[in-house]
Amino acid sequence: MKQFILPDFDSANAEIILGNKETHYLKNVLRCKVEGTFTAADKSGNTWKAKILRFENRKSVIALCCKTEPDKEEKEAIPELVLYQCLLKGKKMDIVVRQATEAGISTIIPVESEFAIAKIEEKQRKEKTERWEKICKEALQQSGSYVLTNVKQDITFMQLDQFCKKTETSIFFHQNPIENKSLHQYLFSHKGKINIIIGPEGGFSNKEVKFMIESGFLPAYLGKNILRAETAAIYGIAAIKTILLEKEKWLPC
Repeated sequence: MKQFILPDFDSANAEIILGNKETHYLKNVLRCKVEGTFTAADKSGNTWKAKILRFENRKSVIALCCKTEPDKEEKEAIPELVLYQCLLKGKKMDIVVRQATEAGISTIIPVESEFAIAKIEEKQRKEKTERWEKICKEALQQSGSYVLTNVKQDITFMQLDQFCKKTETSIFFHQNPIENKSLHQYLFSHKGKINIIIGPEGGFSNKEVKFMIESGFLPAYLGKNILRAETAAIYGIAAIKTILLEKEKWLPC
């Protein structure tokens, strides 16, 4: 179900005034009318039943009626998922941001890696982050995901072990079968935060693989098919989410 992402608002006020863009989305995408209700989500992850009170010129005034709860079973089955995506060239990174948001990733962190063709110049950093945040918002409204994805500032590859704690499960998808266990075995009894590391177009370097293994990261194999980097990201996320959603139906390893 489509939803509306609320801008920052003062909870003390009974009414929220929306600008031109937000009003356009309500009127022309959600097809809302005065006194009509719709689903809204705030930046704290709460979802609401909201109502349009009136339209004023090109703006609108809404009220939040009551909080709603997402599917409890799915929320409990899926822990926090963080995607560490090595930088991709052109619009491939945009594709990954959109698809990962639709799939319910909580945080996306771009990573500068050895074989990455794309680089983020300092003067581009703010512009790129704002672009990805906009893509996240569009994807959240389209997909209705209860997980409000956010994009963090990029990091270097060797900073991964500072962000991925040893108490968390960190899985990297590799083009070669170097794994010791299946993805199902990694996830069957896991309940905490899961970090997913995806390489760039050229894959991980041997130095990076060695670094991840020494840091306690778990290798997973995507099969013999050669996947585009943006395909590998959504493939890996989908595999992990499917196992987590269905793990109660699997036999113990």
